[in-house]
Amino acid sequence: MSNGMKLPPWETRRGIETARVLVQLGIDRGASIDGLLRDTGIERPHLDHPQAEIEAQQEIQLIRNLQAQTGHPPDLGLAAGQRYRLQHYGLWGYALLSSPSLGEAIHLARRMLNQTYSLTRNTVSQDGDQVVITHHDEHLPPDVRQFVADRDRASIATLQRDVLGRPLPYTRFEMKHQRPDAAMAQRYADCFGVQPEFGKPQHRSVFAAALLQERLPQADPQAARACEELCRALVEARSRRTGVAATVRNRLLRTPGHIPDMEEVSSEMNMTSRTLRRHLTAEGATFRGLLEEVRSTLAVELMAQARLTHAEIAQRLGYADVTTFIEAFRRWKGMPPSEFRRSQGWRGATPRTLRARFGDAPGR
Repeated sequence: MSNGMKLPPWETRRGIETARVLVQLGIDRGASIDGLLRDTGIERPHLDHPQAEIEAQQEIQLIRNLQAQTGHPPDLGLAAGQRYRLQHYGLWGYALLSSPSLGEAIHLARRMLNQTYSLTRNTVSQDGDQVVITHHDEHLPPDVRQFVADRDRASIATLQRDVLGRPLPYTRFEMKHQRPDAAMAQRYADCFGVQPEFGKPQHRSVFAAALLQERLPQADPQAARACEELCRALVEARSRRTGVAATVRNRLLRTPGHIPDMEEVSSEMNMTSRTLRRHLTAEGATFRGLLEEVRSTLAVELMAQARLTHAEIAQRLGYADVTTFIEAFRRWKGMPPSEFRRSQGWRGATPRTLRARFGDAPGR
Protein backbone atom coordinates (compact mmCIF):
# COMPACT_ATOMS: atom_id res chain seq x y z
CA MET A 1 0.00 0.00 0.00
CA SER A 2 1.25 3.49 -0.82
CA ASN A 3 2.08 6.31 1.60
CA GLY A 4 3.66 3.85 4.02
CA MET A 5 0.28 3.34 5.69
CA LYS A 6 -0.56 -0.02 7.25
CA LEU A 7 -3.98 -1.47 7.72
CA PRO A 8 -4.98 -2.33 11.28
CA PRO A 9 -4.49 -5.86 12.60
CA TRP A 10 -7.95 -7.15 11.72
CA GLU A 11 -8.78 -9.83 9.22
CA THR A 12 -8.40 -8.04 5.91
CA ARG A 13 -9.85 -10.63 3.55
CA ARG A 14 -13.42 -9.76 2.63
CA GLY A 15 -16.15 -11.10 0.40
CA ILE A 16 -16.30 -10.05 -3.25
CA GLU A 17 -19.73 -8.44 -2.70
CA THR A 18 -18.11 -5.15 -1.67
CA ALA A 19 -16.20 -5.02 -4.96
CA ARG A 20 -19.42 -5.73 -6.89
CA VAL A 21 -21.15 -2.83 -5.15
CA LEU A 22 -18.32 -0.42 -5.93
CA VAL A 23 -17.94 -1.57 -9.52
CA GLN A 24 -21.68 -1.23 -10.18
CA LEU A 25 -21.65 2.28 -8.72
CA GLY A 26 -18.79 3.20 -11.04
CA ILE A 27 -20.53 1.74 -14.09
CA ASP A 28 -23.72 3.60 -13.20
CA ARG A 29 -21.69 6.81 -13.13
CA GLY A 30 -20.06 6.22 -16.51
CA ALA A 31 -16.83 4.44 -15.55
CA SER A 32 -15.45 1.46 -17.45
CA ILE A 33 -15.11 -1.88 -15.71
CA ASP A 34 -11.53 -2.25 -16.95
CA GLY A 35 -10.63 1.14 -15.54
CA LEU A 36 -12.24 0.31 -12.22
CA LEU A 37 -10.35 -3.00 -11.89
CA ARG A 38 -6.99 -1.65 -13.10
CA ASP A 39 -4.08 -2.59 -10.79
CA THR A 40 -6.42 -4.23 -8.25
CA GLY A 41 -5.57 -7.85 -9.04
CA ILE A 42 -9.32 -8.49 -9.32
CA GLU A 43 -10.39 -10.19 -12.54
CA ARG A 44 -13.87 -9.92 -14.05
CA PRO A 45 -14.69 -13.62 -13.33
CA HIS A 46 -14.05 -13.00 -9.62
CA LEU A 47 -16.97 -10.56 -9.52
CA ASP A 48 -19.35 -13.33 -10.55
CA HIS A 49 -18.07 -15.92 -8.07
CA PRO A 50 -20.17 -15.84 -4.87
CA GLN A 51 -17.32 -17.16 -2.69
CA ALA A 52 -14.50 -15.08 -4.10
CA GLU A 53 -12.53 -12.89 -1.70
CA ILE A 54 -10.27 -9.88 -1.95
CA GLU A 55 -7.78 -8.16 0.32
CA ALA A 56 -8.50 -4.80 1.91
CA GLN A 57 -5.59 -3.38 -0.10
CA GLN A 58 -7.32 -4.44 -3.30
CA GLU A 59 -10.49 -2.70 -2.22
CA ILE A 60 -8.56 0.48 -1.50
CA GLN A 61 -7.09 0.44 -5.01
CA LEU A 62 -10.60 -0.11 -6.40
CA ILE A 63 -11.78 2.92 -4.43
CA ARG A 64 -8.93 4.99 -5.89
CA ASN A 65 -9.93 3.91 -9.37
CA LEU A 66 -13.59 4.65 -8.67
CA GLN A 67 -12.77 8.17 -7.52
CA ALA A 68 -10.52 8.86 -10.51
CA GLN A 69 -12.93 7.37 -13.05
CA THR A 70 -15.89 9.40 -11.77
CA GLY A 71 -14.09 12.70 -11.23
CA HIS A 72 -13.96 12.67 -7.41
CA PRO A 73 -17.57 13.81 -6.77
CA PRO A 74 -18.02 14.82 -3.12
CA ASP A 75 -21.05 12.57 -2.57
CA LEU A 76 -19.39 9.40 -3.89
CA GLY A 77 -18.80 7.82 -0.47
CA LEU A 78 -22.37 8.43 0.63
CA ALA A 79 -23.71 7.03 -2.63
CA ALA A 80 -21.60 3.90 -2.17
CA GLY A 81 -22.60 3.36 1.46
CA GLN A 82 -26.30 3.60 0.68
CA ARG A 83 -25.96 0.66 -1.73
CA TYR A 84 -24.88 -1.80 0.97
CA ARG A 85 -28.15 -3.43 1.97
CA LEU A 86 -28.74 -6.17 4.49
CA GLN A 87 -28.98 -8.84 1.79
CA HIS A 88 -25.38 -8.13 0.72
CA TYR A 89 -24.09 -9.62 3.99
CA GLY A 90 -25.39 -13.17 3.59
CA LEU A 91 -25.97 -15.21 6.75
CA TRP A 92 -24.37 -12.45 8.81
CA GLY A 93 -27.24 -10.24 7.67
CA TYR A 94 -29.74 -12.86 8.83
CA ALA A 95 -27.95 -13.02 12.19
CA LEU A 96 -28.13 -9.25 12.52
CA LEU A 97 -31.78 -9.11 11.52
CA SER A 98 -32.74 -11.84 14.00
CA SER A 99 -31.04 -10.14 16.95
CA PRO A 100 -33.59 -9.57 19.71
CA SER A 101 -32.53 -5.99 20.46
CA LEU A 102 -30.61 -3.11 18.92
CA GLY A 103 -27.91 -3.48 21.58
CA GLU A 104 -27.30 -7.12 20.70
CA ALA A 105 -27.24 -6.28 16.98
CA ILE A 106 -24.59 -3.60 17.63
CA HIS A 107 -22.57 -6.04 19.76
CA LEU A 108 -22.63 -8.59 16.93
CA ALA A 109 -21.69 -5.96 14.35
CA ARG A 110 -18.74 -4.81 16.44
CA ARG A 111 -17.47 -8.36 16.94
CA MET A 112 -17.83 -9.25 13.28
CA LEU A 113 -16.58 -5.96 11.81
CA ASN A 114 -14.76 -7.70 8.94
CA GLN A 115 -18.07 -9.04 7.62
CA THR A 116 -19.54 -5.54 7.34
CA TYR A 117 -16.93 -4.61 4.68
CA SER A 118 -15.90 -1.68 6.90
CA LEU A 119 -12.40 -0.26 6.50
CA THR A 120 -12.72 2.14 9.42
CA ARG A 121 -12.21 0.89 12.98
CA ASN A 122 -15.13 1.57 15.29
CA THR A 123 -15.12 1.86 19.07
CA VAL A 124 -18.25 2.11 21.22
CA SER A 125 -18.47 3.78 24.61
CA GLN A 126 -21.18 5.16 26.85
CA ASP A 127 -21.19 8.70 28.16
CA GLY A 128 -24.00 9.07 30.67
CA ASP A 129 -27.23 8.32 28.88
CA GLN A 130 -25.62 8.51 25.44
CA VAL A 131 -23.84 5.87 23.33
CA VAL A 132 -20.86 7.19 21.38
CA ILE A 133 -19.50 5.35 18.33
CA THR A 134 -16.14 6.67 17.15
CA HIS A 135 -15.10 5.85 13.59
CA HIS A 136 -11.30 5.81 13.24
CA ASP A 137 -9.74 6.37 9.82
CA GLU A 138 -6.18 7.42 10.73
CA HIS A 139 -4.74 4.09 9.58
CA LEU A 140 -6.02 4.60 6.04
CA PRO A 141 -4.21 6.38 3.19
CA PRO A 142 -5.17 10.08 3.11
CA ASP A 143 -6.47 9.95 -0.46
CA VAL A 144 -9.28 7.53 0.44
CA ARG A 145 -10.10 8.59 3.99
CA GLN A 146 -13.06 10.81 3.25
CA PHE A 147 -14.59 8.31 0.83
CA VAL A 148 -14.16 5.42 3.29
CA ALA A 149 -15.47 7.38 6.28
CA ASP A 150 -18.53 8.49 4.32
CA ARG A 151 -19.07 5.03 2.79
CA ASP A 152 -18.76 3.17 6.09
CA ARG A 153 -20.96 5.56 8.03
CA ALA A 154 -23.60 5.64 5.30
CA SER A 155 -23.59 1.83 5.12
CA ILE A 156 -24.09 1.67 8.90
CA ALA A 157 -27.02 4.08 8.66
CA THR A 158 -28.49 1.97 5.85
CA LEU A 159 -28.08 -1.22 7.88
CA GLN A 160 -29.74 0.47 10.85
CA ARG A 161 -32.74 1.32 8.67
CA ASP A 162 -32.92 -2.26 7.43
CA VAL A 163 -32.75 -3.68 10.95
CA LEU A 164 -34.93 -1.13 12.74
CA GLY A 165 -37.32 -0.45 9.90
CA ARG A 166 -36.66 3.28 10.37
CA PRO A 167 -33.64 5.62 10.71
CA LEU A 168 -31.77 5.54 14.01
CA PRO A 169 -32.44 8.90 15.72
CA TYR A 170 -28.96 10.31 16.32
CA THR A 171 -28.66 13.06 18.90
CA ARG A 172 -25.34 14.25 17.50
CA PHE A 173 -23.32 13.45 14.38
CA GLU A 174 -19.75 14.72 14.21
CA MET A 175 -17.47 14.73 11.16
CA LYS A 176 -13.79 15.54 10.72
CA HIS A 177 -14.52 16.96 7.26
CA GLN A 178 -14.50 20.71 6.84
CA ARG A 179 -17.94 22.19 6.18
CA PRO A 180 -18.94 21.59 2.55
CA ASP A 181 -21.24 23.73 0.45
CA ALA A 182 -24.91 23.93 1.40
CA ALA A 183 -26.02 21.26 -1.08
CA MET A 184 -23.51 18.71 0.20
CA ALA A 185 -24.27 19.56 3.84
CA GLN A 186 -27.92 18.83 3.11
CA ARG A 187 -26.92 15.57 1.40
CA TYR A 188 -25.25 14.48 4.66
CA ALA A 189 -28.29 15.54 6.69
CA ASP A 190 -30.62 13.58 4.42
CA CYS A 191 -28.45 10.47 4.70
CA PHE A 192 -28.00 10.51 8.48
CA GLY A 193 -31.24 12.14 9.57
CA VAL A 194 -29.48 14.90 11.52
CA GLN A 195 -27.47 17.98 10.62
CA PRO A 196 -23.79 17.01 11.05
CA GLU A 197 -21.28 19.07 13.00
CA PHE A 198 -18.20 19.57 10.79
CA GLY A 199 -14.54 20.17 11.60
CA LYS A 200 -14.54 17.94 14.70
CA PRO A 201 -11.49 16.01 16.01
CA GLN A 202 -13.13 12.62 15.35
CA HIS A 203 -15.94 11.05 13.37
CA ARG A 204 -18.49 10.31 16.10
CA SER A 205 -22.12 9.14 16.05
CA VAL A 206 -24.13 9.68 19.24
CA PHE A 207 -27.54 8.31 20.19
CA ALA A 208 -29.57 7.66 23.35
CA ALA A 209 -28.47 4.58 25.31
CA ALA A 210 -32.11 3.70 25.94
CA LEU A 211 -32.36 2.67 22.29
CA LEU A 212 -30.09 -0.32 23.00
CA GLN A 213 -33.02 -2.02 24.72
CA GLU A 214 -35.35 -1.51 21.78
CA ARG A 215 -36.74 -4.75 20.41
CA LEU A 216 -36.14 -5.22 16.72
CA PRO A 217 -39.23 -5.38 14.48
CA GLN A 218 -37.59 -7.73 11.91
CA ALA A 219 -36.77 -4.82 9.62
CA ASP A 220 -38.43 -3.68 6.45
CA PRO A 221 -40.20 -6.26 4.26
CA GLN A 222 -37.56 -6.14 1.50
CA ALA A 223 -34.72 -6.98 3.88
CA ALA A 224 -36.72 -9.73 5.57
CA ARG A 225 -37.65 -11.27 2.21
CA ALA A 226 -34.01 -11.23 1.10
CA CYS A 227 -32.95 -13.08 4.25
CA GLU A 228 -35.81 -15.55 3.82
CA GLU A 229 -34.76 -16.31 0.23
CA LEU A 230 -31.15 -16.84 1.30
CA CYS A 231 -32.13 -19.26 4.06
CA ARG A 232 -34.64 -21.02 1.83
CA ALA A 233 -31.96 -21.69 -0.79
CA LEU A 234 -29.65 -23.13 1.86
CA VAL A 235 -32.28 -25.46 3.29
CA GLU A 236 -33.58 -26.44 -0.15
CA ALA A 237 -30.08 -27.43 -1.22
CA ARG A 238 -30.01 -29.98 1.62
CA SER A 239 -33.44 -31.52 1.03
CA ARG A 240 -35.92 -30.68 -1.72
CA ARG A 241 -39.57 -30.40 -0.67
CA THR A 242 -42.84 -29.89 -2.52
CA GLY A 243 -46.50 -29.43 -1.64
CA VAL A 244 -47.62 -28.67 1.88
CA ALA A 245 -44.23 -29.67 3.32
CA ALA A 246 -42.50 -27.00 1.21
CA THR A 247 -45.09 -24.41 2.27
CA VAL A 248 -44.59 -25.21 5.93
CA ARG A 249 -40.82 -25.15 5.71
CA ASN A 250 -40.85 -21.83 3.87
CA ARG A 251 -43.07 -20.39 6.59
CA LEU A 252 -40.60 -21.50 9.25
CA LEU A 253 -37.97 -19.36 7.51
CA ARG A 254 -40.08 -16.26 6.97
CA THR A 255 -39.57 -14.41 10.26
CA PRO A 256 -35.93 -14.24 11.39
CA GLY A 257 -35.65 -14.66 15.14
CA HIS A 258 -39.15 -16.13 15.48
CA ILE A 259 -39.87 -19.69 14.38
CA PRO A 260 -43.62 -20.34 14.70
CA ASP A 261 -45.13 -23.46 16.23
CA MET A 262 -47.50 -25.86 14.51
CA GLU A 263 -50.64 -24.15 15.78
CA GLU A 264 -49.51 -20.79 14.41
CA VAL A 265 -48.57 -22.24 11.01
CA SER A 266 -51.80 -24.24 10.63
CA SER A 267 -53.87 -21.19 11.58
CA GLU A 268 -52.12 -19.11 8.91
CA MET A 269 -52.86 -21.89 6.40
CA ASN A 270 -56.56 -21.82 7.40
CA MET A 271 -56.67 -25.37 8.70
CA THR A 272 -56.49 -27.14 12.03
CA SER A 273 -53.23 -28.59 13.29
CA ARG A 274 -54.76 -32.04 12.91
CA THR A 275 -55.48 -31.43 9.23
CA LEU A 276 -51.99 -30.04 8.69
CA ARG A 277 -50.50 -33.10 10.35
CA ARG A 278 -52.55 -35.36 8.06
CA HIS A 279 -51.33 -33.52 4.93
CA LEU A 280 -47.71 -33.76 6.05
CA THR A 281 -48.05 -37.46 6.86
CA ALA A 282 -49.41 -38.10 3.36
CA GLU A 283 -46.24 -36.46 1.99
CA GLY A 284 -43.97 -38.48 4.27
CA ALA A 285 -43.10 -35.51 6.46
CA THR A 286 -43.72 -34.26 9.99
CA PHE A 287 -43.78 -30.75 11.41
CA ARG A 288 -41.00 -31.61 13.85
CA GLY A 289 -38.91 -33.09 11.05
CA LEU A 290 -39.27 -29.92 8.96
CA LEU A 291 -38.39 -27.81 11.96
CA GLU A 292 -35.28 -29.95 12.52
CA GLU A 293 -34.26 -29.50 8.85
CA VAL A 294 -34.49 -25.75 9.16
CA ARG A 295 -32.74 -25.51 12.50
CA SER A 296 -29.91 -27.94 11.71
CA THR A 297 -29.09 -26.29 8.38
CA LEU A 298 -29.18 -22.76 9.77
CA ALA A 299 -27.16 -23.78 12.83
CA VAL A 300 -24.30 -25.08 10.69
CA GLU A 301 -24.38 -22.08 8.37
CA LEU A 302 -24.47 -19.60 11.25
CA MET A 303 -21.40 -21.32 12.67
CA ALA A 304 -19.56 -21.34 9.38
CA GLN A 305 -20.51 -18.03 7.82
CA ALA A 306 -21.69 -15.72 10.60
CA ARG A 307 -19.51 -17.30 13.31
CA LEU A 308 -22.07 -16.87 16.05
CA THR A 309 -21.60 -18.35 19.48
CA HIS A 310 -23.69 -21.34 20.49
CA ALA A 311 -25.82 -19.16 22.75
CA GLU A 312 -26.47 -16.68 19.91
CA ILE A 313 -27.41 -19.49 17.52
CA ALA A 314 -29.75 -21.01 20.12
CA GLN A 315 -31.43 -17.64 20.58
CA ARG A 316 -31.94 -17.09 16.84
CA LEU A 317 -33.31 -20.58 16.28
CA GLY A 318 -35.91 -20.24 19.01
CA TYR A 319 -34.42 -22.46 21.73
CA ALA A 320 -35.18 -21.66 25.35
CA ASP A 321 -31.52 -22.00 26.33
CA VAL A 322 -28.16 -23.05 24.93
CA THR A 323 -28.25 -26.45 26.66
CA THR A 324 -31.38 -27.45 24.72
CA PHE A 325 -29.70 -26.37 21.49
CA ILE A 326 -26.56 -28.38 22.26
CA GLU A 327 -28.65 -31.48 22.94
CA ALA A 328 -30.49 -31.01 19.63
CA PHE A 329 -27.24 -30.52 17.75
CA ARG A 330 -25.83 -33.72 19.24
CA ARG A 331 -28.94 -35.50 17.97
CA TRP A 332 -28.45 -34.10 14.45
CA LYS A 333 -24.71 -34.60 14.07
CA GLY A 334 -23.83 -37.22 16.66
CA MET A 335 -21.51 -34.78 18.46
CA PRO A 336 -21.77 -31.48 20.35
CA PRO A 337 -21.39 -28.25 18.34
CA SER A 338 -17.94 -27.46 19.78
CA GLU A 339 -16.61 -30.81 18.54
CA PHE A 340 -18.33 -30.30 15.18
CA ARG A 341 -16.62 -26.90 14.79
CA ARG A 342 -13.23 -28.50 15.43
CA SER A 343 -13.94 -31.33 12.99
CA GLN A 344 -14.65 -28.74 10.27
CA GLY A 345 -11.53 -26.73 11.06
CA TRP A 346 -13.55 -23.70 12.08
CA ARG A 347 -12.06 -23.18 15.51
CA GLY A 348 -9.84 -20.11 15.62
CA ALA A 349 -10.61 -19.22 11.99
CA THR A 350 -12.90 -16.69 10.41
CA PRO A 351 -15.56 -17.82 7.97
CA ARG A 352 -13.91 -15.97 5.13
CA THR A 353 -10.64 -17.87 5.46
CA LEU A 354 -12.47 -21.14 4.97
CA ARG A 355 -13.77 -20.24 1.54
CA ALA A 356 -12.23 -20.49 -1.90
CA ARG A 357 -9.68 -17.70 -2.39
CA PHE A 358 -9.56 -15.45 -5.39
CA GLY A 359 -7.95 -12.17 -6.34
CA ASP A 360 -4.81 -12.27 -4.19
CA ALA A 361 -2.97 -8.99 -4.15
CA PRO A 362 0.24 -8.98 -6.18
CA GLY A 363 3.14 -10.16 -4.13
CA ARG A 364 1.00 -11.75 -1.50
